[in-house]
Amino acid sequence: MDLLLYLLSFLLLILFTLIYLYCRNQYCYQVEEKQFFEGENIKKTEQDQIIQEQAKKQYIKGENIIKIEQEKFRQEEIQQEEIYEKKNLKQQKQIIKQQLQPIIQQTSIQKQIIKQPIKQYIQKLNSEMNKLDNNIIATYNQKQFQKHQNQQQLLKKLKDQGEVKEIPHVKQNIEVSNPELALYVLKESQLRDQNRELLQTSKQYSFGFDSITGVYGSDQSCLKVRNTNLDYDTIVNDNQLLEKHLIEFKQKLSNSLNISIDQIEILGVSKKRGLEINVQITGKNSDDIQQEIKNNQDEQNFLNKYCNGKIEYLTYFDQVRAAGGNQAKNSTEVILSPDDFNPKFNRTWDNFPEKEQRGPPYHRYDYYFPIGCQGFGLNVEKYGNDDWIKMDGNPNEWRILYHGTKNFAISQIVKNNLVPGCGQAHANDQCKDEFGNTVFVGNGIYFSDKLSVCVYDGNEYAPFTQVGDKQFAVIFMSRVNPKKIRQSDLMKSLNYFVVNESKDVRPYRILLHEKKEE
Repeated sequence: MDLLLYLLSFLLLILFTLIYLYCRNQYCYQVEEKQFFEGENIKKTEQDQIIQEQAKKQYIKGENIIKIEQEKFRQEEIQQEEIYEKKNLKQQKQIIKQQLQPIIQQTSIQKQIIKQPIKQYIQKLNSEMNKLDNNIIATYNQKQFQKHQNQQQLLKKLKDQGEVKEIPHVKQNIEVSNPELALYVLKESQLRDQNRELLQTSKQYSFGFDSITGVYGSDQSCLKVRNTNLDYDTIVNDNQLLEKHLIEFKQKLSNSLNISIDQIEILGVSKKRGLEINVQITGKNSDDIQQEIKNNQDEQNFLNKYCNGKIEYLTYFDQVRAAGGNQAKNSTEVILSPDDFNPKFNRTWDNFPEKEQRGPPYHRYDYYFPIGCQGFGLNVEKYGNDDWIKMDGNPNEWRILYHGTKNFAISQIVKNNLVPGCGQAHANDQCKDEFGNTVFVGNGIYFSDKLSVCVYDGNEYAPFTQVGDKQFAVIFMSRVNPKKIRQSDLMKSLNYFVVNESKDVRPYRILLHEKKEE
């Protein structure tokens, strides 16, 4: 029995020993397995870190390469821009030089002319004036300005030589059929309205009737900048120096007024207490420029340095100036010739209806006949092709409108300090242009489609002149480019029309109207 118990105990001991050994082995295995996996994880983590570090280094290296390439590309772009800017600046200067060539040319011509004896002076000046229309390098505005300058010089010399004469007072034949009466009335109304003297000369030196009707066109005005610190003779006697100065002036004026240099057109230079430069600026009116100067210190600094802060607004025909509050009234002159008339087209409109339809298909309008007027035909040969004056409705036919010798809504003549003194009452009205765009009416020449508006509107746009015991008014019968007519809604109710530029106006008949007793 004891032996059996002993054997059983021994077996149990062996069993527990085996169980212990098994559990111990299992525990050791798990510990070793855990340590193995932990070691593997550590290795993997270390490997991942190494891979990440390598990837990071590769990424940084790639980024650096990209940055280097980008910087290289940027530098190349900068170099290309610099090359382009230099090329563009060179081209711009070349363009400006080309634009200034007519100014240089005219300045050289003027230097030659003033050295001539008076007869040769007159012949040369008149010859150069007639050549202007065929000058292919000068712009339209430069031609207009230079033509006016030449006309005033020519007129002064002609007066000195006795080549012009005043239009005499009409003492006999005070009838509307007398063309001399028409000229006299025109002279009198011009003197009262525009401070302009009307004189007669031979055909050779005539300025033509369009020099009268076109004076209020926006293409007949400019800005005048005078530098009293510069010596005119020194500059104009050296073409390179003159060119250099005008280029610099355009660039500085462009910067100071914050506008493109292409908007600045130099029309001419003259000697007026220093160097006077006449310029026209597109895209900005005088009020815009004045406000720009007022709001920008840099502009004020430039103008103060260059011309004592003053830019003047000037109309070509207007020589009236304000100095120290006193107006120096020096009238300009216009010279006409009997040859400016074409008697073949003299006529009256008695027994005509009030109106009829005229014009091309795209611009049909009511033409009100100038009943009660004597019409004197003008010479229009210089305009060449006559489609514009026909009455057959062809596409190039221009519209008939009337213009009094006084511009509509004019209050005074003096223009100074950038403020137009003549009241263009509807300049800021909005209207539609020929493309259907909404635009401002702008400054220009005022017309009406009714003779009665010119004569009996209460504003005396065609003022009556007393001749003997009768009163007469002169009205210009003009053809105007229908595409260039501006008319706001308010103007429609008043029968007013505006044409901005004189090149779109062609006077072809003057009307003499006698005031009848009511």
